[in-house]
Formats: sequence, structure tokens, C-alpha cells
Amino acid sequence: MSDIEIINPGTPVAGPYNPGIKVGNLLFVSGQGSAQVGANIKEQTLDALNKIKKIVEAAGGKISNIVNTSVFLKNMKEFSEMNSVYKKFFNENGVTEFYPARVTVEVSNLPFANMLIEISAIVVL
Repeated sequence: MSDIEIINPGTPVAGPYNPGIKVGNLLFVSGQGSAQVGANIKEQTLDALNKIKKIVEAAGGKISNIVNTSVFLKNMKEFSEMNSVYKKFFNENGVTEFYPARVTVEVSNLPFANMLIEISAIVVL
């Protein structure tokens, strides 16, 4: 397909995938996480969201263009801490009413031992 564009603003990639794939006016952002040693769930959530922001902006979009996210938590007991950072991040980026649709699930393992969260997104540009 000729309307596929790879979006990689220098975001680290740890495998055979691309940070973002733009197809027409849709952008699919691969799961972004944080492997910061010693970082808590709030710090890792913000790091993951900032990586998503960098990819979205590289594709010409903004945070308010995100229509769906999938959140993978290592420990669902940290949901409220993650959620407070998530809400603040979207509020600070101009989203105050129509948050993206979202699924949040607990997973037993993430790609790196110290990862607590991974977030992917679908964006309409």
C-alpha cells in the first residue's frame, strides 16, 4: 500500500516493529513503556505517555487526536496512581472532556523486568 508511512522520531525500538504506522489519516502507535530502573508507576506512566506524544507529534498530530488507548499494567493495584497521571497528562495537553476510549488490563509479564506499564494508542489525524 502506498499510503503507509513509518513514524519513528527516534523512539527506542526493542524488536521487529515500528513505533508508529500511519495509514491514511490513522496512526497506530505501538506499545510504549518505560524501562527506567527504580521508577515508580507514576514516573513510568508519564514516560510512556510522553513517548506516545513524541510519535503523535512526529506524525503531525496532537494528543487530542488520540481516540483509543490500551494500557497494560503489571499490577492492577497501581491503577489509581496510573490513572491520576493519565488524566493529568491529557488535561495538560488540552483534553478535558473527551478522553480516548480505553482498555486497561493487568498482565503477568512485560518485555523488560522493571517495566510496570505499556501503553499503545490509535490516533485520527
